[in-house]
Amino acid sequence: MQARDAQERSRAALQRYLHYYNRFMNHQNSLRLEAKLYTSVKGKMEAMQKQAMSWIEVQFLRKAVDVLSECRKTLMFTYAFAFYLERTNEAEIFEDNQRDLEMATEQLSEFLEKDLESENLMTLKQKVQDKYRYVEHRRVVLLKHCAEGVERESWSFTH
Repeated sequence: MQARDAQERSRAALQRYLHYYNRFMNHQNSLRLEAKLYTSVKGKMEAMQKQAMSWIEVQFLRKAVDVLSECRKTLMFTYAFAFYLERTNEAEIFEDNQRDLEMATEQLSEFLEKDLESENLMTLKQKVQDKYRYVEHRRVVLLKHCAEGVERESWSFTH
């Protein structure tokens, strides 16, 4: 009976580790692919300029990829942080903020990978700007929550 319990605890610990490790690696791999995204976005920016938008007007795409990269870095390391957090109400709030940032980051990534032909450029610009502003705001909220937890000494970590 004790051996089975120990085996179950080991299996649960491994599953937990793999969850956080896989999330970390997914964001790291996505970050590596963003070099290709910058190239793709550059092509989209040039195409938009040919369709009557100025160089200044298309800079929102580069800004969106910059924000996306920052969010991926942040998310990557929040999974390492979350792995060591003890299960508390504060940790639950942290993971809710993390989940919200992750979903918004994926939505921003989808916007940036969309084909331009099917989109009204001004509508696309507004959607992308709204999303990257939201994503950046959520990133700041998550980081601020981490810092406040440190200041208040409200984080509890596993040993």
